[in-house]
Amino acid sequence: MSKTVDEASRQAALGDIRKALEVAAEIGELDIIEGADPHLEMGALYELSLRKPTPPVLLFRKIKGFPEDYRIAVNVRASKVFAAGIGLDLVRNFRKGKRKSSEPIAPVQVASGPVMENVLLDNEVNVLKFPAPKWNAGDGGQYIGTECMVIAKDPDSDWVNAGTYRVSVRDERTLSVFIEPGKHVDLIRKKYWARGEHCPMVISVGQAPALGAAAAQTLPENVTEFASAGGRIGRAIELVKGRLTGVPFPNDCEIVYEGFMPPPEEVTMQEGPFGEWPGYYTSSGPEPVLQVKAIYHRNDPIMTASPPARPTFPGTYFGTSGSALLRAASLWDDLEAAGVPGVKGVWKMPGGGSRFINVIAIEQMHQGHAKMAGLVALGCGSSAYLGRIVIIVDDDIDITNPAEVMWAVGTRWDPKTATDIIDGMWTGHIDPMLLPERRARHELANSRIIIYAVRPFAWKESFPKVNRVPPDYSAEIAAKWAGKVSFLNE
Repeated sequence: MSKTVDEASRQAALGDIRKALEVAAEIGELDIIEGADPHLEMGALYELSLRKPTPPVLLFRKIKGFPEDYRIAVNVRASKVFAAGIGLDLVRNFRKGKRKSSEPIAPVQVASGPVMENVLLDNEVNVLKFPAPKWNAGDGGQYIGTECMVIAKDPDSDWVNAGTYRVSVRDERTLSVFIEPGKHVDLIRKKYWARGEHCPMVISVGQAPALGAAAAQTLPENVTEFASAGGRIGRAIELVKGRLTGVPFPNDCEIVYEGFMPPPEEVTMQEGPFGEWPGYYTSSGPEPVLQVKAIYHRNDPIMTASPPARPTFPGTYFGTSGSALLRAASLWDDLEAAGVPGVKGVWKMPGGGSRFINVIAIEQMHQGHAKMAGLVALGCGSSAYLGRIVIIVDDDIDITNPAEVMWAVGTRWDPKTATDIIDGMWTGHIDPMLLPERRARHELANSRIIIYAVRPFAWKESFPKVNRVPPDYSAEIAAKWAGKVSFLNE
């Protein structure tokens, strides 16, 4: 049985990947795997770990074909190091943690740090020196994403953005980067290209969990993820500047690639296919590349990885990198920030991954309250991209139980009068339902449905009563008969 993590240890682990691995070992949630083959075998072991609702951290070392001290860690942010509680308490606890240090703390520039222990320039640059797994048989290459940070600086301001995108190894000096149109780094790189310039860029493939979480968030434009991560851990992130680009990155990253991305009309390489988190191979084609000019890495580097898996395994219900937990908490924050009252819970339905199916419980307070919640949930920053279904239910529904959610849909939803279908929403190339002709034209829009599975407000007081034993009485009886009836002790 694993031990619990005290708040001080969890906070320290958030700010340091090596501390996170120490904590995982201390609580019995670290599996060290030696000698695995990066060609498919590591991917199979990773998928097997997802059979557990909260998978353990896997630390691959002595990876076949590479120095024994080059390591890859998966499941870090999805592990019990950070997943405190079960059910809706997971989301509540995560939100509490965010709020303890919710004010952003601006990063600070420093001269050096552990990432500068090894600096490879010119002929020393060799991306193939580091392990890059082929996670699934259908993948079109070896991927070092997607628990990475792709960092670019806006040419018109001081804004530095760090986003998580998929990155694959093409050759000794080239990485391909797949970024959906409209994402922040896409907007930044297009500014450079419009000026006839190559976009300066760095990519980290090993960093503190707080940085990985921040890079996966949807923050407003001109807000840097480094400040958000600093606020989360209660101290400023220390940044060093790339020697060739001037783009800053955390001084304690594990491995960082620095270079320039030419415009696509100048250089592209085939990228993909890649088994993305919706569970399909949907996107491949020519993509811009990062021409790597320098590599920085710590001694005994640790790559952090979060390869997608189809969202049907228990370990993916709340995201293979903790992304569903993060997005559920962010959506709850967005709803309250937009003035939606009475939000009692936000959840991600199994099978929907971190984006496709949002379930929101509300305590209805006025006519149109459910519609207000549904429309905000559909269009706010944390859920606008690549969604599909929003389900609004009353607060007596256990939204962590799919059977209860579907019971609400089956008994409180009228398809004709309690449904909104919205067209023209922002989707991406990895959407399996994007029509082939639209994909070819880069028309990245889809439709969404809002299902109002709530008691109709106008007559909710006369809605048929639910037949259930009151929870307090049920707990009283369970306590009374515990030890006397065998099934109560299972």
